Amino acid sequence: MNTDILRGRRLGNLNAESVKYTASTVFDTILVNPVIEINKAHMVMLVSQGIVKKSQGAKCLEGLGNLKIGDELDPILEDVHMNVESQLTKIVGTNIGGQLNLGKSRNDQVSTAIRMALRTYLLKIITNLIEFRLIILEKAEDHLETIMPGYTHLQHAQPTTLAHHLMAYHDSMYRDCERLIESYLRLNISPLGSAALTSTSIKIDRNITAHLLGFDGLIENSMDAVSSRDFAVEVVSDLALTMTNMSRIAEELVLWSSEEFGILEIPDGFASTSSIMPQKKNAVVAELIRSKTSSVFGDMIAVISILKSLPYSYNIDMQQLTPHLWNSCEITLSSTKVIAGMLDKAIFNEKRLADLSKDEVAMATDLADYLAVNNEIPFRTAHLIVGDLVRISIDQKRVFRDVILNELSKTAKQLGGKDVSVSVHLVDKLLDPKKSVESKVSIGGPSRSMVLQMIKKGKKNITFTKTWVSTRRKKLKSAEKALDKSISEIIGGDSN
Repeated sequence: MNTDILRGRRLGNLNAESVKYTASTVFDTILVNPVIEINKAHMVMLVSQGIVKKSQGAKCLEGLGNLKIGDELDPILEDVHMNVESQLTKIVGTNIGGQLNLGKSRNDQVSTAIRMALRTYLLKIITNLIEFRLIILEKAEDHLETIMPGYTHLQHAQPTTLAHHLMAYHDSMYRDCERLIESYLRLNISPLGSAALTSTSIKIDRNITAHLLGFDGLIENSMDAVSSRDFAVEVVSDLALTMTNMSRIAEELVLWSSEEFGILEIPDGFASTSSIMPQKKNAVVAELIRSKTSSVFGDMIAVISILKSLPYSYNIDMQQLTPHLWNSCEITLSSTKVIAGMLDKAIFNEKRLADLSKDEVAMATDLADYLAVNNEIPFRTAHLIVGDLVRISIDQKRVFRDVILNELSKTAKQLGGKDVSVSVHLVDKLLDPKKSVESKVSIGGPSRSMVLQMIKKGKKNITFTKTWVSTRRKKLKSAEKALDKSISEIIGGDSN
């Protein structure tokens, strides 16, 4: 009969294939440090509550401090939790190490450890997003007056500025930061002390461990605490949205770097060439951001699919969830880093952008607006009039400016019943892309004043987000120091 630390005298040896099939050790290395910290905080609490003698607690804490667990965990022990307990028992013996799981379970411990590892990831990802946003804001400031065509359906629409376009990037990243911050608040609450599902008869104090591990509060219901993974679904969903926004930016960088667009040049450090065509410069990093986004989508579907049919409370199905969580975090963390570096070093072709913005037809809406506001013509009628002028320009291959001067009066009379005339000076003004851009002075528009307001607001929010991240990190550091101090007091104090 097997008598190992996990299976005891209840079960015989696990089938070799079952060992490989059920073990989570391959994916648990990221949880080693959180699990050790959890056990330290739990032992400190047990001692402070008088549940474990100080002398026993001191030896246990010393052993936990001396653990050297590498990347290779023993799959026979199923997971990181039993590996830690097994290694500790080898150091301090069963009488001491055997107290480690008093008043807690692998169920509440793993949920706590995942939350601890995940909050570290979130702070890193948010920090990367801050850096990316700062780069976008700097680029926008450099291109406040760089006129470019705006696009709808990938067709030239209305003129805008590169700064205005870049601020669209920034604001999507801003919302991604907001979502991750909100998720952090629901993530950073402690399930520890809920044990397997019904808490414990041991007189523990969950608030002590929550404080020592840097949590903001408790998940109250013990069954909910061990069985919920909605925080993982929420975070992966947020990461999927973040990757979606970055993928859209990456797609534009790929398109814009093509010869057909010629809008920008991808820096060499983020491009590759062909194994056979020496002239090629391929935007491979941007392309991979697009494909890696799909991997995060897959993780999101996997996570929520694993949870959808699980009864309360703990089921080992949840073990399959965490690899998807870490994969999404790693992809997003690296993607935020490379896209920031790529945009930072990208060179925009201002002359090409200016040339692309010269098509006078792009200012057709400005003409329609003028007719509607200044000639008491319903906008839909003005739209018809200008649309007819555009058709004449295209069909007869005539300059749009000349068509307006020569055909507007007749077309307006025919379609709108109005006698309309415009001066050469007015037409020149209406068809000037720079003047068109500067006329857009409503909130959020591309005029210099409006974009400057957006940049100022973006910088202010970044300052807030930096402060938030700094505050969270200080709280975690403070909890770490409090835990270390508590351990020192137990190890260095008089034994009971």
